[in-house]
Amino acid sequence: IFEASPEPLGAKHKAVLRFRTDGVSRMTGIPFKKVKVHKGIISNGEFVEPNIRSANNYSQKVIGKALDRSIWNIQPAERYIAPENFYEQLLDRNKGRINWEHEIQPNEFIGLGSPAISTLPMNVALKLISKLDFPSEYPVAAEFNFSPITVKRWRIAACDVYQTIYYPDTGDHLYRASITGDLLIAEYINPLNLDIDDSVLHCPSNDFGFSSDLCLEIPDNNRRQKYGKIAPIDDAWRKQFQWMLTSRLNIYSLGRFATWRNILLDDLCNDITTIRAMMNAGGGYDLNKAVSKINSEKNV
Repeated sequence: IFEASPEPLGAKHKAVLRFRTDGVSRMTGIPFKKVKVHKGIISNGEFVEPNIRSANNYSQKVIGKALDRSIWNIQPAERYIAPENFYEQLLDRNKGRINWEHEIQPNEFIGLGSPAISTLPMNVALKLISKLDFPSEYPVAAEFNFSPITVKRWRIAACDVYQTIYYPDTGDHLYRASITGDLLIAEYINPLNLDIDDSVLHCPSNDFGFSSDLCLEIPDNNRRQKYGKIAPIDDAWRKQFQWMLTSRLNIYSLGRFATWRNILLDDLCNDITTIRAMMNAGGGYDLNKAVSKINSEKNV
């Protein structure tokens, strides 16, 4: 496993980890907690029902264009919650296999002796490919648009609820806040790709009905995630680029950023099964046949 970032001292992922099914739990063998999540929308300081203006404002706020987003559905929903140390548990299972601070170089894309799985963001993989003497019949894709996010967290005393509030108003960096048990997680959009001043990272506890006196800020906060929100690209090009990596370089793309589509974490279970089927098919005709069968059954 090659990872460009340095070895983390704590969890790298600070945003909300909610799943719609227990598929990832069963795949990893790590128990998840089944809960009911309640949602709401606050606009101009008041709770509102989903509406066209708020939905469009929210979408433009988080990805820079108007598309349908999850803000349309605020009905209570059953979800599965991963333990807070989920990331650490996965790291512990792979001790000795991870090469930290290893940034993949263009020449490492060539001549792989066995299949490789890439979680590199697609725009990064495209830049690496462009540095190789590697002909491609595919045109350069449209611009990859994404917005970084900053995540901040607090503990709330005497609290055990599962709730989310969306913030569509464009005058505020805060776009979503969630409580998972006693953990309040606020997510702030940063469309200018600059460090957000701490003064705008306000605690939204009052919107949930909790005094700020009940909130204890968690150290090692203000985690910035470069690829926080992504905007779609041309789907035909996206699939062609993934197929080029697989058919020519034996590289299989896995995850939201590697496949550049807004999938849920639950979708990784299906994608892993798909990749396994493609690997088992080998190359040439058998691989083409396997891909044709997969594409007829699902969108990957």
